[in-house]
Amino acid sequence: MSPLALTEMRPRPAALATVAAMNLRAAAVLALSLLCLAPAASAQHAPRAVRAVQPVAPPSPVATEIERIRRNVRSTRYEHATRVDERAGRYDFDCSAMASLVLSHAAPRAHAAVLRRNGRGRPVARDFHDVIAASPVDRPRDGWLRLARVQDLRPGDVIAWRRPPTVASRNTGHVAFVQEAPRRLDRDGRRWLVRIADATSIPHGDDTRPRQHQSGFGYGTLTLFVETPGGDPTAYGWYGLNTRIDFRTHIALGRAVR
Repeated sequence: MSPLALTEMRPRPAALATVAAMNLRAAAVLALSLLCLAPAASAQHAPRAVRAVQPVAPPSPVATEIERIRRNVRSTRYEHATRVDERAGRYDFDCSAMASLVLSHAAPRAHAAVLRRNGRGRPVARDFHDVIAASPVDRPRDGWLRLARVQDLRPGDVIAWRRPPTVASRNTGHVAFVQEAPRRLDRDGRRWLVRIADATSIPHGDDTRPRQHQSGFGYGTLTLFVETPGGDPTAYGWYGLNTRIDFRTHIALGRAVR
């Protein structure tokens, strides 16, 4: 073959540039294809911050009903004679009447069990305590599940106790609803701070009832004392962190279910 023929067979500079550009485009397409074909490999190296969001449990019907009352309240007063006018936003009642109102709407089976316990008329705090204390801890019965530990409480759960022997009162005890998960105050889990909703004439610690009229429906904080970590509470402190004395009595913790 002649030198002239060899010269004619060599690619010209313009042709070389065209081929180089085609090769770059092909390489880019190939790289994108590889990325699309291997998502699993990329996910293995994803930063730890990218995680699936855990679903948040919806509020219980009891907690929802308490929030409805809070939004509807226009006037409230602690009284043993129940006077409730939903349209006017009037809620005059004591702790057991409030509990009956909430449960009759949110957990009728649980409310019916307390009514049967009383057998005569409107339930009192003692009836709530006795029904919860007699309920099983492994499964609900008659609308109630008893909770064995303070740390198991969640919004909407019920705290009820009988009147302590050292308290001079005609009331049979007290009943309240949990609003926030309990907060442990010591390493051993013997003292727990619990945010509650109730009806009372004596405000708790960090109470929402107005100072000029501290009575009726509202929110406050009390302390529960446990002798054996993980056991039932044996005393309460009415004023939360400001408690100077604890009242010893049996306290029942329960969850009302539909």
